[in-house]
This record gives sequence, C-alpha cells and structure tokens, in this order.
Amino acid sequence: MSEEKRRNVSGSFVVCDEQEDYIEHLFAILSEQLSGEYQFHLFHDPAKMLEFMGAEETEALLIGEKYREKIDDLSKVQRIFVLTDIMKERAENNVIPVFRYQSASQILSQIKSGIKIQDRRISVQKNGRKRIRDEPETVDLQETRSADPRVSLQTRGLIGVYSPVHRIGKTRFAMRLGEKLSEQVPVLYLNLEGYAGGSYYFPEKTEHDLGDLIYCMKQERTDHGLKISSMTGRLGGMDFIMPMENESDMRSVRGEEWISMFDQILEKCIYEVVILDLGDCIDGLYDILRNCSRVYTPYIREGAAIAKLEQYERNLRTTGYGDILSRTVKKQMQKKRHDTERAGTVQ
Repeated sequence: MSEEKRRNVSGSFVVCDEQEDYIEHLFAILSEQLSGEYQFHLFHDPAKMLEFMGAEETEALLIGEKYREKIDDLSKVQRIFVLTDIMKERAENNVIPVFRYQSASQILSQIKSGIKIQDRRISVQKNGRKRIRDEPETVDLQETRSADPRVSLQTRGLIGVYSPVHRIGKTRFAMRLGEKLSEQVPVLYLNLEGYAGGSYYFPEKTEHDLGDLIYCMKQERTDHGLKISSMTGRLGGMDFIMPMENESDMRSVRGEEWISMFDQILEKCIYEVVILDLGDCIDGLYDILRNCSRVYTPYIREGAAIAKLEQYERNLRTTGYGDILSRTVKKQMQKKRHDTERAGTVQ
C-alpha cells in the first residue's frame, strides 16, 4: 500500500475461522479496539475470503489453523496471525501463532504487538457523546462463546446500518442483527428510509409510527419510557416502531432533531441498543453516522456497487467525516438472482 493511500484509508484486516460463535465475538472486539487502524472484514468461508483478497489488498489476516493449512499462497498478506489449538511460541516469517484458548485481552495484546501498535487509551462514543476509557477488562472467549456474535460489551448505543448500494438486503440484515442483539440486551429497531415498506416487514401494523415518536420526544414530559412502550411492536425479541408513511415528512425532520431523539431514547428508556436502518433521504445522515458506536455497510462485489461504495467513502473523507470509516464494518452480501432482499443474513 502506498504512503499516500495509507494516509487516506485504513487498510484491510481479514478474519476467517470455522468456529463461528468464537470468531464473531473476537471479531467484534478486534474491530472495536483497532477501529482506527483497519477496515475489518469477516468470513466463515475461506473460498469467499480468497475471492475478496484477490480483489482487495490485505494488510493483516487472522485465520484458523485448519483453514490456513488448506491455502497454499498467502505471500501478498503483510502480516498473518494463525489461531492454534496448541500453544506455540515461535513465529515463522510473517506468520504469528495465536493460542485461541486465552483471554480476549491477551489475544488483542498479541495482535497489537504483531502489527506494532502500542496499547493506548481509546476514545469511544456513548449515547452520542465521546468519552475516554482504558483498555477493556479481560474477557474469556471460551466463557462467552454462546454470546451474540456481533455484540461485545463495547458495542452498544446507536448502531447504524447504511449503504450507498440499494436492493441488496440491507433492511433484512439490519432486522436480523437487531433480533440477534436482543438475545442479550433490550433493542429498539428504527427504519429511517423514505420508502421503508413497513407493511411488508411488519404486517401487524401498530397504531403509532416514527412521526408520533418524534412528536412525543419533543414534549416536556418525564414518562418517555412508558410512552414509547405503548408505541412499539415486537418482532423476534426486539422492539420496533413503524416507519413513517410519508417520505416528505421524513425529509422535514432536521438532523439535530434525530440526534436529540436518539440521545433521549438511550438516556430515558430501557434500550441499550438502537438499530438505525438508514436511507439516503434523511437529513444529517453523516452526523447521525458519526454518533453511532458502529456502522455496518452492506455491499456486493459488482462493478457499479463497488464504484458507489468508493464514491461514498471519498465523500466522507472530503467532507471531514472520514472518522466514520474507522467504526465501519463492511458486510459482503450474497446477491440472489430472484430474491435479493432476503439475501442479507447475519452469518
């Protein structure tokens, strides 16, 4: 990677292992703690991983030992970490063994050492405001393998799902992500698209919609939690509020109003995670993304889609919002010929 490119974009860190619950939990920690250094990509299928790496330069790779043994050539990868079931002390060439049955903090420290990143205090977002915290407490991966694959203790608050590429299953992905997170913590799902198709995703329509929620949160009252609970429906363990029917009403809400509403929900209601399924028409999109603790960007590997994704990333940098990319996890979707909207899955 050229020095100019290194200054303008985080490199790719690819993660691939056969133990799905384990690696997804570790992936959540790595992508949180090294968010300013890399853009992270998670795979369970080594064939899909190799397809990605054939098209995109990969700076670092964390891979299970069984998968590594099946791949002949990884010479283009600058740094390789191999998860092993047996403790190994010696590194060979650019390959560093990482014992999988140790704490997440030990694994994180070993990977930081391997890529020459010093431990540091990290700025994170909570309820839309920055604070500084120290490195996380030790987390034993073997004790948490049943935990949700995408949530660590650091990934709470606002989680944005946005893509400049359309009709690739973004909404289905956002909903399934919310359903999985709700197994651990209270989750509220909000669809902020101009044309959300709410009757398709939520056939049992509730009496109130997102417009009512905005009105409610503007009122000076002390029972926001109770009021919101009367507006929500429930699906797959998570709460949701019906999206707005009128696209022009959505456009009329200012960005700062959205952000104020999200802050109030996190401060005054029971929800520890709010999933924001974001569309292009919403005012203050980049500011909303900046307030998210994590942003998922679904995409497909197709010419026009990649061009749109690159344009979106350039726009973030040139408008001063490049920091959003440091908290972004790209999710490659499986595009199906006849049913693209159902293709998004949390794997």
